[in-house]
Amino acid sequence: MRILFALTTALFFMISTHARAEITRVEFVMGSGKERMILFSHEALAHKRMFFLDTPDRLVIDFPATNARPLALPEDYSGRFIRQMRFGKFNPSLTRIVLDLNQQVTVLGSYAVPPSGEIREWQYVVDLAAAQGGSASAIVTPKTAAPPPIASKPKPKPLIVIDAGHGGQDPGAIGASKTLEKNVTLAYAKALRKALLKTGRYRVALTREDDRFIMLGERVDIARKLSADLFISLHADSNPRRDARGFSVYSLSETASDAESAALAEQENSVDFLGGMEEIKVEDPEVADILIDLTQRETMTKSSEFAEVIVASMHPKVRQLAKTHRYAGFRVLKAPDIPSVLIEIGFLSNPEDERLLASPEFRDLVISSLVGAIDKYLGIEE
Repeated sequence: MRILFALTTALFFMISTHARAEITRVEFVMGSGKERMILFSHEALAHKRMFFLDTPDRLVIDFPATNARPLALPEDYSGRFIRQMRFGKFNPSLTRIVLDLNQQVTVLGSYAVPPSGEIREWQYVVDLAAAQGGSASAIVTPKTAAPPPIASKPKPKPLIVIDAGHGGQDPGAIGASKTLEKNVTLAYAKALRKALLKTGRYRVALTREDDRFIMLGERVDIARKLSADLFISLHADSNPRRDARGFSVYSLSETASDAESAALAEQENSVDFLGGMEEIKVEDPEVADILIDLTQRETMTKSSEFAEVIVASMHPKVRQLAKTHRYAGFRVLKAPDIPSVLIEIGFLSNPEDERLLASPEFRDLVISSLVGAIDKYLGIEE
């Protein structure tokens, strides 16, 4: 594993200068007998090759290695040409998009459109029409054309997924006054959702809205299926040291920053046993594979940056644990393509923290600080 990690890291530095473009999303615009696919990216895109395969009919587009979230056919796709969209790295130097077709099509044109007006990203456009006789595999792909004006949907607001830790048969930590961690995290999750929605700048989803048990892998899956921009897991655990108290934030690392963080991660990762698991395992094999992928490395860096912004944005009246930003292998942070952090609002094992966690005034301080941190990290102004 260490050798593989070293090779993966080396590979990242070798090709990073050629992987600057990042595909963020895909949209489709329908016309009369035509369909337009639009890939949005931070940099200009240009395909290396585009070709058809038959039996079954497919359109394949290869780009120089790009970083991207997993792309799929949007749920609101209303066209008739495409059955399924697949995306992935074909090899270290090529990123491949495969469109499984319902019928034979021709490519009318493909071109890049620079940012303009309210659209701040580059667009790579592919125009499709029904094939007029012949087989799709015999169609010659046209060269890049001059970009005509296009109509596109406005960019959606960032989606924040908030995970209230524990729930159901897993109460989490229990304070001296019988405060249950699962109730604290749900209260804070709902308060954070309310505050974010009030700004009008975000979409927000919770992994749970009531007292139910959710497997750790399922929490990750919820965020990935929703294509979240950020994932925040809220906790208020116990600490073996009764005097330990204060706010802290964790980002993912294969090596814990300290023994205390490692023990906390082990404690959190074991909660799936309460759901009837015989052993801890990754439900989605794709997650296990991507943990050593370049995408995961980049996401870990972004997660760490987000954690640092949270620490810097926290209100002075919110006491912070020494070395506030810590690292550990929390399974709930292992979404390979979403910056993710786990926040310990405080420790229920400490009587003073238990009192503060139940205080509406303290909760408002924490929530307002988190909203400010999210604004700053995503570069969204009021």
